[in-house]
Amino acid sequence: MKKISTLLLVAGLMTGCSEKALDVQNVNELTTDNYYKTEEDAVKAVNAAYATLASPELYSQMIHLTQELMSDETSATASTSPSLVQMREAEADASNEVFNFLWSGCYQGVYRSNLAISRIPGVPMNEDKKSRLLGEAYFLRGLYYFTLVTNFGDVPLILKVVDVSNPVEKQPSRTATAQVYAAILKDFEEAEKRLPVAYEEDDIGRATRGAAKGFRAKALLYRANLTNNQADYAASAQLFKEIIDSNVYDLMPDYRDNHTNINENNRESLFEVQFSTTVDPGAFCDECGTGGLRPLEMGVRGRAYNNVIPSEWYVKQFETGDTRLLASVFGPRGSKFDGLDYFQVLEYDSWFDIKPTDYATRKYQKDAGNEFDWTTGSDVNIRLLRFADVLLMYAEAVNSAQGPTGEAYAAVNRVRERADLKPLDPGLSKAAFMDWIMHERVVELGMEGHRWRDLVRWKKAYLELTSKGRPFDEKKHYLFPIPAKERQLNPNLTQNPGW
Repeated sequence: MKKISTLLLVAGLMTGCSEKALDVQNVNELTTDNYYKTEEDAVKAVNAAYATLASPELYSQMIHLTQELMSDETSATASTSPSLVQMREAEADASNEVFNFLWSGCYQGVYRSNLAISRIPGVPMNEDKKSRLLGEAYFLRGLYYFTLVTNFGDVPLILKVVDVSNPVEKQPSRTATAQVYAAILKDFEEAEKRLPVAYEEDDIGRATRGAAKGFRAKALLYRANLTNNQADYAASAQLFKEIIDSNVYDLMPDYRDNHTNINENNRESLFEVQFSTTVDPGAFCDECGTGGLRPLEMGVRGRAYNNVIPSEWYVKQFETGDTRLLASVFGPRGSKFDGLDYFQVLEYDSWFDIKPTDYATRKYQKDAGNEFDWTTGSDVNIRLLRFADVLLMYAEAVNSAQGPTGEAYAAVNRVRERADLKPLDPGLSKAAFMDWIMHERVVELGMEGHRWRDLVRWKKAYLELTSKGRPFDEKKHYLFPIPAKERQLNPNLTQNPGW
């Protein structure tokens, strides 16, 4: 169940987000010693840490724009914000506001998580629930730091509530990536110990044991990509296998169920950001932000801003007969919107009139009527980790450690079978099998925020982007810059190479 407070509608990318677009500071303004006295206070503290995920700085809006536009799965349009175009075309500098949104959003989440972790232990309440709430806070802190380290590299590692009267704490230096990953893994492991397998009723949507294990395995895989540490590949594969063998999760029969407001928090979902257009203070999570703004930015032309569209390259990656194509993109023959053939929505005469620039993203869009409600925003949850992703990352981790085993084949073929595709040919080399995993990640997870980070961790961004005419400096662009605004506030922050 997802219940979220009223929408602070961001009318445009650089107008609404220049202010604190999501302001649920009412929880964190009460951080003096006279707060955190009851179980309700503890729950609200953790809910506030969740709320940042749903803010425009992160999964309501900005993180989609940065991660999608940096990838080769998308194209910008004439209406795309100049700040985003500059980022995409390698023309941005550290003063570009899009980098600051991502940084500040994550650190707001870290701050709220730290508040919960530091104050909840002293609250008199049921000890089992206290432990669970702490597990949720550890999970969220790990998730925010995972986003930070994969985008910025070395970042300040703040694991307690900062004493602003202490200059060292107020202006921390950057921490080495290896130490940040160690802290992330520790947080996810601690969360896994404390969290339940599942929830009931109004608590559905909170972090679970499977979510913590899944992100711990993902962090191990990403660290292995950086260091080529075979032990990390093996450990990642083992954790993914535990998730698969648990039988708690499975693929949904209908691929489309992963991207609509129907069947949310389903058996395929390990964790998703909750959005709603209604308010119900009795349910999780009444402080969790607003209706989502992604459909505003990535919607159908004439119905929304249409600032990010699927690229022609992305659409061409789908094999003939792949049922995921029409579930992912408006534009190819047979796609419908608002009860009409898509070409009619664009007021064209036939399918032959549609050009690649007419494509639109179907994922996280509603098919009936205006897919973006200008009053409330979108109530479609954003899935951060799906079982299909677990299967593909498991196959990747196994292949990296051992080569293409039968179990690795079975994991990939399980994903392909749902899309009505034939199994992979047996006997592939390790490199050829990895090529197929890369392909499957595009067509299964495309436009879900994974491709850019995949290109970075595989060190494939230079090859893939420059081959499509995009500029990319290998010595610079694998990391975002430390935002100039943050370095003005904190002179102890060094800058990433080339920026």
